[in-house]
Amino acid sequence: MFIQRKPFLRDIQRIRIPENRNLEKGLRLNRNERVDVWPKDLLAKIFADKPAYFLSVYPDSAGLYKKLSDHIGVDESKIMLTSGMDSGIKTLWEIMTEPGDHVGVPGPTYAMYYVYNRIFQTKLTQIDYIPETLKLNWKQLNEFIDSKPIMLFIPNPNQPIEDPLSVDQIAYIAERTRQNNTLFVIDEAYYMFGSETAIDLIDEYENLVVLRTFSKGFGVPSIRLGYMVSNEQNMNILTKTRPAHESNSLRNAVGEYLLDHYDLVDEYIKNIIEGRTYLKEKLANLGVRCNGEVANYLLIDLINPEKCQQVVSLLNKKLIYVKGNYAPPWDKYILITVGPREIMARFIDVMKEAVQKFSLK
Repeated sequence: MFIQRKPFLRDIQRIRIPENRNLEKGLRLNRNERVDVWPKDLLAKIFADKPAYFLSVYPDSAGLYKKLSDHIGVDESKIMLTSGMDSGIKTLWEIMTEPGDHVGVPGPTYAMYYVYNRIFQTKLTQIDYIPETLKLNWKQLNEFIDSKPIMLFIPNPNQPIEDPLSVDQIAYIAERTRQNNTLFVIDEAYYMFGSETAIDLIDEYENLVVLRTFSKGFGVPSIRLGYMVSNEQNMNILTKTRPAHESNSLRNAVGEYLLDHYDLVDEYIKNIIEGRTYLKEKLANLGVRCNGEVANYLLIDLINPEKCQQVVSLLNKKLIYVKGNYAPPWDKYILITVGPREIMARFIDVMKEAVQKFSLK
């Protein structure tokens, strides 16, 4: 083996997520993607007015920065584009940590937090959710902050377990972490579906960073576009580490088009919220409990791990893909992505069958 540096990397298991799904006929509810599809002519509209040299020159992200700044009401100097949200997470780990430093996340949560913890050899504390209430354990959270960690990440809302934070709760944590010189990072991947945002607090709390993505609320995970927001002093440091081009012309074009035609995004979000309400009502009528108020997913309680896997197997046979591989005590749950009401009727039809077949009430 030629590469001998950082031998600990050999023990980190990384696999490419296999595309074991029928994308033509299947119902994609397992990866928090957009469940329905964009019109076939959308890409043609996006690129129709691009100049002949569009693919021949290096990307210029100035237009996207300007449109994004206007859209969120934050100066361009406080924004940095990233390759999806995980690129922003990695940047923060690179800048903020040394091996052995203490970092916290609520858990279970986004898998890349655990991956970057191992890559950068930090000490990760998972702040638990209480199984009986599906609420964040605030006693653990406060004890963690008291330990004076380097960095605390909190997705708001988190997935698979929501328990969204209010702006007042975010401000409380921001103040507590500031007192202990801890960088506080709010991951707002799912905020567009109904939760509160921390964006207005970035100048009040100098230790606050907000991460966002175009994958969820904008519905374009394929382009891998995200951004981070913080006060100007922080961004002056964070932007020093950006690559030669933090974005590319293709993703910029899609991002700019959706910001210019934000009615498309609004309509999509409206459809997801309607679909979420529909699913909760139908599941309640079936006697099936679920959790979810402000995101594009629902956590569904299937009583015990055995019944959970039976339902997952039945759904897979029907080409309905869900996430149902959680470790205890969460192994009785499946997580489903929410789509428009008319599409989600297919899922409800199979759940009706599952309720009768596996005695889920």
